Amino acid sequence: MRRTYRILLALQVSALGAGCGDEAAGDGGQPVTMPCYPPDRAVAEGDPDALYAASDIPRFDFRLRDEVWAALQANARDEEYVEAEACYRGSSLGLVGLRFKGGYGTLEMCFEEREELPCPKLSMKVKFDEYVDEQRFYRQKRLNFHAMMRDPTKLHERITYGLYRDMGVVAPRSAWATLHVNGEPLGLFAMVEEIDGPFTENRFPEDPDGKLYKAAWPITKEPGYYDERIETNEEGASHARFIAFAGDLASAEGADRLAALSTWTDVAELQRYMAVDDAILNFDGITTFYVDDAGSAENHNFFFYEEPSSGTFRLVPWDLDNTLSWGSFQFFGEVPHWTETPAMCPADFEVYQGKEQVRAPGCDVLFSALSQDLAGYRSAVRELLDGPFSEGRLEEQVDRYVGLIRAAVEEDPFGPAPEAWRSDVAILKGDLSLMRGRMKALLGAAERGD
Repeated sequence: MRRTYRILLALQVSALGAGCGDEAAGDGGQPVTMPCYPPDRAVAEGDPDALYAASDIPRFDFRLRDEVWAALQANARDEEYVEAEACYRGSSLGLVGLRFKGGYGTLEMCFEEREELPCPKLSMKVKFDEYVDEQRFYRQKRLNFHAMMRDPTKLHERITYGLYRDMGVVAPRSAWATLHVNGEPLGLFAMVEEIDGPFTENRFPEDPDGKLYKAAWPITKEPGYYDERIETNEEGASHARFIAFAGDLASAEGADRLAALSTWTDVAELQRYMAVDDAILNFDGITTFYVDDAGSAENHNFFFYEEPSSGTFRLVPWDLDNTLSWGSFQFFGEVPHWTETPAMCPADFEVYQGKEQVRAPGCDVLFSALSQDLAGYRSAVRELLDGPFSEGRLEEQVDRYVGLIRAAVEEDPFGPAPEAWRSDVAILKGDLSLMRGRMKALLGAAERGD
Protein backbone atom coordinates (compact mmCIF):
# COMPACT_ATOMS: atom_id res chain seq x y z
CA MET A 1 0.00 0.00 0.00
CA ARG A 2 1.26 3.49 -0.84
CA ARG A 3 -0.30 5.68 1.82
CA THR A 4 2.15 8.40 2.78
CA TYR A 5 0.93 9.62 6.10
CA ARG A 6 3.30 8.85 8.97
CA ILE A 7 3.19 5.53 10.72
CA LEU A 8 5.36 5.20 13.83
CA LEU A 9 6.37 1.66 14.66
CA ALA A 10 9.27 0.10 16.54
CA LEU A 11 11.62 -2.75 15.64
CA GLN A 12 12.80 -4.74 18.64
CA VAL A 13 16.46 -5.73 18.41
CA SER A 14 17.34 -8.85 20.32
CA ALA A 15 20.87 -9.63 21.46
CA LEU A 16 19.88 -12.85 23.18
CA GLY A 17 21.03 -16.28 22.20
CA ALA A 18 18.78 -18.86 23.82
CA GLY A 19 18.57 -22.00 21.68
CA CYS A 20 15.55 -23.49 19.98
CA GLY A 21 16.37 -26.79 21.57
CA ASP A 22 17.09 -25.39 25.01
CA GLU A 23 14.70 -24.08 27.62
CA ALA A 24 16.28 -21.01 29.17
CA ALA A 25 15.41 -20.02 32.73
CA GLY A 26 12.62 -17.49 32.99
CA ASP A 27 14.06 -15.76 36.08
CA GLY A 28 15.21 -12.19 36.06
CA GLY A 29 13.46 -11.30 32.80
CA GLN A 30 15.40 -13.86 30.76
CA PRO A 31 13.66 -15.13 27.64
CA VAL A 32 12.23 -18.63 27.55
CA THR A 33 12.64 -20.69 24.39
CA MET A 34 10.29 -23.58 23.77
CA PRO A 35 12.07 -26.93 23.89
CA CYS A 36 12.32 -28.37 20.40
CA TYR A 37 12.03 -32.14 20.03
CA PRO A 38 12.66 -34.29 16.95
CA PRO A 39 10.58 -33.58 13.86
CA ASP A 40 7.03 -34.88 13.70
CA ARG A 41 6.37 -36.35 10.25
CA ALA A 42 2.69 -35.52 10.61
CA VAL A 43 3.59 -31.83 10.78
CA ALA A 44 5.32 -31.95 7.41
CA GLU A 45 2.56 -33.90 5.68
CA GLY A 46 -0.47 -32.68 7.62
CA ASP A 47 -3.63 -31.28 6.14
CA PRO A 48 -3.36 -27.47 5.93
CA ASP A 49 -7.03 -27.21 6.90
CA ALA A 50 -6.10 -28.51 10.34
CA LEU A 51 -3.40 -25.85 10.72
CA TYR A 52 -5.72 -22.95 9.92
CA ALA A 53 -8.69 -24.37 11.83
CA ALA A 54 -6.80 -24.83 15.11
CA SER A 55 -8.75 -23.92 18.24
CA ASP A 56 -5.75 -22.28 19.89
CA ILE A 57 -2.87 -19.95 18.97
CA PRO A 58 0.29 -21.92 18.11
CA ARG A 59 3.76 -20.70 18.98
CA PHE A 60 6.70 -20.67 16.56
CA ASP A 61 10.28 -20.35 17.82
CA PHE A 62 13.22 -19.34 15.64
CA ARG A 63 16.86 -19.49 16.65
CA LEU A 64 19.45 -17.36 14.84
CA ARG A 65 22.97 -16.35 15.72
CA ASP A 66 22.89 -12.96 17.41
CA GLU A 67 24.86 -11.26 14.65
CA VAL A 68 22.61 -12.77 11.96
CA TRP A 69 19.45 -11.56 13.72
CA ALA A 70 20.90 -8.08 14.15
CA ALA A 71 21.92 -7.93 10.47
CA LEU A 72 18.52 -9.23 9.34
CA GLN A 73 16.79 -6.40 11.19
CA ALA A 74 19.22 -3.76 10.01
CA ASN A 75 18.70 -4.86 6.38
CA ALA A 76 15.00 -5.73 6.58
CA ARG A 77 14.19 -3.93 3.32
CA ASP A 78 16.44 -6.30 1.37
CA GLU A 79 13.94 -9.11 2.05
CA GLU A 80 16.70 -11.74 1.88
CA TYR A 81 16.46 -15.06 3.70
CA VAL A 82 18.82 -16.06 6.49
CA GLU A 83 19.28 -19.44 8.16
CA ALA A 84 17.15 -20.11 11.22
CA GLU A 85 16.30 -23.18 13.26
CA ALA A 86 12.53 -23.42 13.59
CA CYS A 87 10.32 -25.04 16.21
CA TYR A 88 6.52 -25.43 16.18
CA ARG A 89 4.53 -26.72 19.15
CA GLY A 90 7.63 -28.43 20.49
CA SER A 91 8.53 -30.16 17.21
CA SER A 92 11.57 -29.23 15.16
CA LEU A 93 10.92 -27.92 11.67
CA GLY A 94 14.61 -28.04 10.83
CA LEU A 95 16.63 -25.35 9.09
CA VAL A 96 14.46 -22.77 7.32
CA GLY A 97 14.82 -19.45 5.58
CA LEU A 98 13.52 -16.44 7.53
CA ARG A 99 13.13 -12.85 6.36
CA PHE A 100 11.06 -9.72 6.77
CA LYS A 101 8.44 -8.89 4.17
CA GLY A 102 6.11 -6.10 3.12
CA GLY A 103 5.32 -3.42 0.60
CA TYR A 104 5.69 0.32 0.70
CA GLY A 105 3.17 0.85 3.49
CA THR A 106 4.19 -2.12 5.63
CA LEU A 107 7.98 -2.12 5.32
CA GLU A 108 9.51 0.80 3.42
CA MET A 109 7.71 3.45 5.43
CA CYS A 110 9.04 1.98 8.66
CA PHE A 111 12.51 3.15 7.66
CA GLU A 112 11.66 6.56 6.20
CA GLU A 113 11.43 8.24 9.61
CA ARG A 114 14.58 8.29 11.68
CA GLU A 115 12.82 7.79 14.99
CA GLU A 116 14.37 6.30 18.08
CA LEU A 117 11.99 3.35 17.72
CA PRO A 118 11.30 3.08 14.01
CA CYS A 119 9.16 -0.19 14.05
CA PRO A 120 7.85 -2.46 16.90
CA LYS A 121 6.74 -5.30 14.64
CA LEU A 122 7.38 -6.22 11.01
CA SER A 123 5.76 -8.94 8.94
CA MET A 124 7.88 -12.04 8.31
CA LYS A 125 8.03 -14.92 5.84
CA VAL A 126 9.36 -18.45 6.33
CA LYS A 127 10.59 -20.57 3.44
CA PHE A 128 10.80 -24.18 4.52
CA ASP A 129 12.79 -25.49 1.56
CA GLU A 130 15.29 -22.62 1.29
CA TYR A 131 18.12 -24.80 2.66
CA VAL A 132 16.57 -28.30 2.77
CA ASP A 133 15.20 -29.60 -0.53
CA GLU A 134 11.55 -30.68 -0.45
CA GLN A 135 11.14 -29.72 3.20
CA ARG A 136 7.49 -28.88 3.93
CA PHE A 137 5.25 -27.67 6.74
CA TYR A 138 1.68 -28.88 6.39
CA ARG A 139 2.51 -29.41 2.69
CA GLN A 140 3.49 -25.75 2.34
CA LYS A 141 6.75 -24.33 1.02
CA ARG A 142 6.27 -20.89 2.54
CA LEU A 143 4.24 -19.27 5.29
CA ASN A 144 3.48 -15.61 5.97
CA PHE A 145 3.28 -13.95 9.35
CA HIS A 146 1.60 -10.55 9.00
CA ALA A 147 2.14 -7.95 11.71
CA MET A 148 -1.43 -6.57 11.27
CA MET A 149 -0.17 -3.02 11.73
CA ARG A 150 -3.13 -1.63 9.76
CA ASP A 151 -5.63 -3.70 11.73
CA PRO A 152 -6.30 -2.54 15.31
CA THR A 153 -8.76 -5.40 15.87
CA LYS A 154 -6.40 -8.19 14.65
CA LEU A 155 -9.42 -9.83 13.00
CA HIS A 156 -9.59 -8.47 9.46
CA GLU A 157 -7.69 -11.10 7.48
CA ARG A 158 -9.38 -14.10 9.10
CA ILE A 159 -12.85 -12.62 8.53
CA THR A 160 -12.40 -11.22 5.03
CA TYR A 161 -10.59 -14.13 3.40
CA GLY A 162 -13.34 -16.32 4.83
CA LEU A 163 -16.01 -14.14 3.20
CA TYR A 164 -14.44 -14.57 -0.24
CA ARG A 165 -14.26 -18.33 0.22
CA ASP A 166 -17.85 -18.46 1.49
CA MET A 167 -18.88 -16.76 -1.77
CA GLY A 168 -17.06 -19.32 -3.90
CA VAL A 169 -13.99 -17.17 -4.61
CA VAL A 170 -10.56 -18.77 -4.27
CA ALA A 171 -8.70 -17.11 -1.38
CA PRO A 172 -5.91 -17.91 1.10
CA ARG A 173 -6.57 -19.35 4.53
CA SER A 174 -5.64 -17.35 7.61
CA ALA A 175 -5.34 -17.89 11.36
CA TRP A 176 -2.99 -16.56 14.07
CA ALA A 177 0.32 -17.45 15.68
CA THR A 178 2.81 -16.04 18.15
CA LEU A 179 6.47 -15.72 17.20
CA HIS A 180 9.61 -15.85 19.32
CA VAL A 181 13.18 -15.24 18.16
CA ASN A 182 15.96 -16.45 20.45
CA GLY A 183 13.36 -16.69 23.20
CA GLU A 184 12.26 -13.07 22.83
CA PRO A 185 8.52 -12.65 22.11
CA LEU A 186 7.62 -10.75 18.95
CA GLY A 187 3.89 -10.94 19.67
CA LEU A 188 0.77 -11.99 17.79
CA PHE A 189 0.76 -12.30 13.98
CA ALA A 190 -1.77 -13.26 11.34
CA MET A 191 -0.64 -16.58 9.86
CA VAL A 192 -1.56 -16.38 6.17
CA GLU A 193 -1.23 -19.00 3.47
CA GLU A 194 1.24 -18.22 0.70
CA ILE A 195 -0.16 -17.93 -2.83
CA ASP A 196 2.27 -20.08 -4.82
CA GLY A 197 2.58 -23.48 -6.49
CA PRO A 198 1.26 -25.55 -3.55
CA PHE A 199 -1.63 -23.09 -3.27
CA THR A 200 -2.64 -23.54 -6.92
CA GLU A 201 -2.28 -27.33 -6.59
CA ASN A 202 -4.65 -27.26 -3.63
CA ARG A 203 -7.22 -24.85 -5.08
CA PHE A 204 -7.14 -25.98 -8.70
CA PRO A 205 -6.58 -29.76 -8.43
CA GLU A 206 -7.98 -30.32 -11.92
CA ASP A 207 -5.72 -27.63 -13.41
CA PRO A 208 -2.78 -27.14 -11.02
CA ASP A 209 0.13 -26.24 -13.30
CA GLY A 210 -0.90 -22.90 -14.71
CA LYS A 211 0.79 -19.53 -14.52
CA LEU A 212 0.32 -17.41 -11.43
CA TYR A 213 0.75 -13.64 -11.72
CA LYS A 214 1.02 -11.14 -8.88
CA ALA A 215 -0.61 -7.73 -9.48
CA ALA A 216 -0.76 -8.21 -13.26
CA TRP A 217 -3.85 -6.63 -14.83
CA PRO A 218 -5.01 -6.91 -18.49
CA ILE A 219 -3.85 -3.42 -19.45
CA THR A 220 -0.99 -3.93 -21.89
CA LYS A 221 0.34 -6.09 -24.73
CA GLU A 222 3.96 -5.68 -23.56
CA PRO A 223 5.43 -9.07 -22.52
CA GLY A 224 7.90 -7.40 -20.16
CA TYR A 225 5.05 -6.24 -17.94
CA TYR A 226 3.98 -9.86 -17.39
CA ASP A 227 7.57 -11.10 -17.12
CA GLU A 228 8.00 -8.92 -14.02
CA ARG A 229 4.86 -10.28 -12.39
CA ILE A 230 4.82 -14.02 -13.07
CA GLU A 231 5.24 -16.13 -9.91
CA THR A 232 5.16 -19.75 -11.17
CA ASN A 233 6.41 -21.52 -14.32
CA GLU A 234 8.57 -18.50 -15.07
CA GLU A 235 11.22 -20.17 -17.21
CA GLY A 236 10.47 -19.68 -20.88
CA ALA A 237 6.99 -18.47 -20.08
CA SER A 238 4.80 -17.16 -22.86
CA HIS A 239 2.22 -14.57 -21.90
CA ALA A 240 0.25 -14.92 -25.12
CA ARG A 241 -3.05 -15.56 -23.36
CA PHE A 242 -2.74 -12.62 -20.98
CA ILE A 243 -1.77 -10.38 -23.90
CA ALA A 244 -4.74 -11.62 -25.90
CA PHE A 245 -6.98 -11.05 -22.87
CA ALA A 246 -5.79 -7.43 -22.65
CA GLY A 247 -6.12 -6.92 -26.41
CA ASP A 248 -9.68 -8.26 -26.56
CA LEU A 249 -10.84 -5.96 -23.76
CA ALA A 250 -9.14 -2.92 -25.26
CA SER A 251 -10.55 -3.43 -28.74
CA ALA A 252 -14.17 -4.09 -27.73
CA GLU A 253 -16.83 -1.66 -26.55
CA GLY A 254 -20.14 -1.88 -24.68
CA ALA A 255 -21.78 -5.29 -24.68
CA ASP A 256 -18.97 -6.65 -26.88
CA ARG A 257 -16.53 -5.83 -24.08
CA LEU A 258 -18.57 -7.95 -21.66
CA ALA A 259 -18.49 -10.77 -24.22
CA ALA A 260 -14.70 -10.44 -24.38
CA LEU A 261 -14.48 -10.59 -20.60
CA SER A 262 -16.66 -13.71 -20.62
CA THR A 263 -14.21 -15.37 -22.98
CA TRP A 264 -11.34 -15.00 -20.52
CA THR A 265 -12.95 -15.11 -17.07
CA ASP A 266 -15.82 -16.55 -15.10
CA VAL A 267 -17.94 -13.39 -14.98
CA ALA A 268 -20.25 -14.73 -12.25
CA GLU A 269 -17.22 -15.42 -10.05
CA LEU A 270 -15.92 -11.89 -10.69
CA GLN A 271 -19.29 -10.48 -9.65
CA ARG A 272 -19.16 -12.44 -6.40
CA TYR A 273 -15.60 -11.21 -5.88
CA MET A 274 -16.78 -7.61 -6.32
CA ALA A 275 -19.71 -8.08 -3.95
CA VAL A 276 -17.28 -9.09 -1.18
CA ASP A 277 -14.71 -6.48 -2.18
CA ASP A 278 -17.35 -3.76 -1.90
CA ALA A 279 -18.79 -5.07 1.35
CA ILE A 280 -15.46 -5.18 3.22
CA LEU A 281 -14.47 -1.68 2.02
CA ASN A 282 -11.35 -2.92 0.28
CA PHE A 283 -10.18 0.53 -0.78
CA ASP A 284 -6.59 -0.68 -1.29
CA GLY A 285 -7.49 -3.55 -3.60
CA ILE A 286 -8.24 -4.07 -7.26
CA THR A 287 -10.45 -0.99 -7.69
CA THR A 288 -7.78 1.46 -6.52
CA PHE A 289 -5.51 2.53 -9.38
CA TYR A 290 -2.75 4.68 -7.89
CA VAL A 291 -1.48 7.35 -10.28
CA ASP A 292 2.30 7.80 -10.42
CA ASP A 293 4.34 10.85 -11.36
CA ALA A 294 4.38 9.80 -15.02
CA GLY A 295 0.59 9.70 -15.13
CA SER A 296 0.18 5.92 -15.40
CA ALA A 297 -2.07 4.08 -12.97
CA GLU A 298 -1.85 0.58 -11.47
CA ASN A 299 -3.75 -1.43 -8.87
CA HIS A 300 -2.34 -4.10 -6.55
CA ASN A 301 -3.06 -6.65 -3.79
CA PHE A 302 -4.33 -9.48 -5.98
CA PHE A 303 -3.19 -12.44 -8.07
CA PHE A 304 -4.43 -13.80 -11.39
CA TYR A 305 -4.19 -17.53 -12.06
CA GLU A 306 -4.31 -18.72 -15.67
CA GLU A 307 -5.87 -22.17 -15.90
CA PRO A 308 -3.85 -24.06 -18.53
CA SER A 309 -6.63 -26.22 -19.97
CA SER A 310 -9.34 -23.58 -20.35
CA GLY A 311 -7.28 -20.41 -20.51
CA THR A 312 -9.61 -18.85 -17.92
CA PHE A 313 -8.13 -16.26 -15.57
CA ARG A 314 -9.11 -16.58 -11.89
CA LEU A 315 -8.76 -13.62 -9.52
CA VAL A 316 -7.38 -14.20 -6.00
CA PRO A 317 -7.45 -11.49 -3.28
CA TRP A 318 -4.41 -10.55 -1.20
CA ASP A 319 -3.33 -8.25 1.67
CA LEU A 320 -6.62 -7.56 3.42
CA ASP A 321 -5.53 -6.13 6.76
CA ASN A 322 -6.59 -2.64 5.66
CA THR A 323 -10.28 -3.50 5.24
CA LEU A 324 -13.44 -3.39 7.39
CA SER A 325 -12.66 0.18 8.47
CA TRP A 326 -15.50 2.64 8.01
CA GLY A 327 -13.35 5.55 9.18
CA SER A 328 -10.46 4.84 6.81
CA PHE A 329 -12.85 4.32 3.92
CA GLN A 330 -13.90 7.96 4.17
CA PHE A 331 -10.53 8.91 2.64
CA PHE A 332 -11.99 7.58 -0.63
CA GLY A 333 -15.39 9.24 -0.43
CA GLU A 334 -15.10 11.17 -3.74
CA VAL A 335 -13.91 8.31 -5.93
CA PRO A 336 -16.83 6.98 -8.03
CA HIS A 337 -17.89 3.37 -7.66
CA TRP A 338 -16.44 0.90 -10.16
CA THR A 339 -19.83 0.56 -11.83
CA GLU A 340 -19.79 4.27 -12.76
CA THR A 341 -17.89 5.47 -15.84
CA PRO A 342 -16.99 9.18 -15.73
CA ALA A 343 -17.97 11.35 -18.68
CA MET A 344 -14.27 11.86 -19.46
CA CYS A 345 -11.55 9.25 -18.95
CA PRO A 346 -9.01 9.10 -17.52
CA ALA A 347 -10.46 10.83 -14.45
CA ASP A 348 -8.22 11.18 -11.39
CA PHE A 349 -9.22 11.96 -7.81
CA GLU A 350 -7.32 13.03 -4.72
CA VAL A 351 -7.41 10.68 -1.74
CA TYR A 352 -5.73 10.53 1.67
CA GLN A 353 -6.34 14.25 2.15
CA GLY A 354 -4.68 15.09 -1.15
CA LYS A 355 -1.53 13.05 -0.58
CA GLU A 356 -2.30 10.53 -3.34
CA GLN A 357 -4.18 10.43 -6.61
CA VAL A 358 -6.18 7.47 -7.90
CA ARG A 359 -7.90 6.86 -11.21
CA ALA A 360 -11.64 6.17 -11.38
CA PRO A 361 -11.96 2.38 -11.66
CA GLY A 362 -14.84 2.83 -14.13
CA CYS A 363 -12.27 4.04 -16.67
CA ASP A 364 -10.58 0.61 -16.60
CA VAL A 365 -11.50 -1.78 -19.40
CA LEU A 366 -12.20 -4.77 -17.13
CA PHE A 367 -14.53 -2.82 -14.86
CA SER A 368 -16.12 -1.18 -17.88
CA ALA A 369 -16.91 -4.68 -19.15
CA LEU A 370 -18.14 -6.05 -15.82
CA SER A 371 -20.47 -3.08 -15.30
CA GLN A 372 -22.38 -4.14 -18.43
CA ASP A 373 -24.01 -6.88 -16.33
CA LEU A 374 -25.27 -5.13 -13.20
CA ALA A 375 -28.02 -7.74 -12.83
CA GLY A 376 -25.36 -10.35 -12.11
CA TYR A 377 -23.67 -8.03 -9.62
CA ARG A 378 -27.00 -7.36 -7.86
CA SER A 379 -27.59 -11.11 -7.60
CA ALA A 380 -24.15 -11.58 -6.00
CA VAL A 381 -24.80 -8.76 -3.52
CA ARG A 382 -28.13 -10.28 -2.49
CA GLU A 383 -26.45 -13.67 -2.02
CA LEU A 384 -23.83 -12.05 0.19
CA LEU A 385 -26.32 -10.05 2.27
CA ASP A 386 -28.57 -13.07 2.73
CA GLY A 387 -25.68 -15.37 3.61
CA PRO A 388 -22.12 -14.68 4.79
CA PHE A 389 -22.71 -10.94 5.42
CA SER A 390 -26.15 -11.31 6.98
CA GLU A 391 -27.16 -9.60 10.21
CA GLY A 392 -25.54 -11.23 13.23
CA ARG A 393 -23.37 -13.73 11.36
CA LEU A 394 -20.18 -11.66 11.30
CA GLU A 395 -20.87 -10.34 14.80
CA GLU A 396 -20.89 -13.94 16.02
CA GLN A 397 -17.59 -14.57 14.26
CA VAL A 398 -16.08 -11.48 15.87
CA ASP A 399 -17.10 -12.66 19.33
CA ARG A 400 -15.73 -16.15 18.70
CA TYR A 401 -12.40 -14.95 17.34
CA VAL A 402 -12.01 -12.38 20.12
CA GLY A 403 -12.29 -15.20 22.65
CA LEU A 404 -9.63 -17.15 20.75
CA ILE A 405 -7.01 -14.39 20.52
CA ARG A 406 -7.76 -12.32 23.66
CA ALA A 407 -4.92 -13.75 25.77
CA ALA A 408 -2.39 -13.44 22.92
CA VAL A 409 -3.36 -9.81 22.32
CA GLU A 410 -3.02 -8.98 26.00
CA GLU A 411 0.40 -10.64 26.15
CA ASP A 412 1.73 -9.04 22.95
CA PRO A 413 4.61 -6.73 23.97
CA PHE A 414 4.07 -4.62 20.83
CA GLY A 415 0.31 -4.87 20.56
CA PRO A 416 -2.43 -2.46 21.56
CA ALA A 417 -3.42 -1.85 25.15
CA PRO A 418 -6.25 -4.25 26.06
CA GLU A 419 -8.69 -1.39 26.62
CA ALA A 420 -7.89 0.14 23.22
CA TRP A 421 -8.23 -3.23 21.51
CA ARG A 422 -11.62 -3.90 23.07
CA SER A 423 -12.74 -0.44 21.98
CA ASP A 424 -11.62 -1.07 18.39
CA VAL A 425 -13.44 -4.42 18.33
CA ALA A 426 -16.60 -2.67 19.52
CA ILE A 427 -16.19 -0.07 16.77
CA LEU A 428 -15.85 -2.85 14.19
CA LYS A 429 -19.05 -4.51 15.38
CA GLY A 430 -20.85 -1.18 15.14
CA ASP A 431 -19.43 -0.50 11.69
CA LEU A 432 -20.73 -3.79 10.31
CA SER A 433 -24.27 -2.41 10.27
CA LEU A 434 -23.02 0.67 8.38
CA MET A 435 -21.34 -1.58 5.83
CA ARG A 436 -24.55 -3.56 5.34
CA GLY A 437 -26.47 -0.33 4.92
CA ARG A 438 -24.02 0.82 2.27
CA MET A 439 -24.37 -2.44 0.35
CA LYS A 440 -28.16 -2.19 0.48
CA ALA A 441 -27.90 1.36 -0.86
CA LEU A 442 -25.60 0.19 -3.68
CA LEU A 443 -28.06 -2.59 -4.44
CA GLY A 444 -30.94 -0.12 -4.56
CA ALA A 445 -29.02 2.28 -6.81
CA ALA A 446 -28.15 -0.54 -9.19
CA GLU A 447 -31.77 -1.66 -9.34
CA ARG A 448 -32.91 1.89 -10.09
CA GLY A 449 -30.18 2.33 -12.71
CA ASP A 450 -28.75 5.39 -10.87
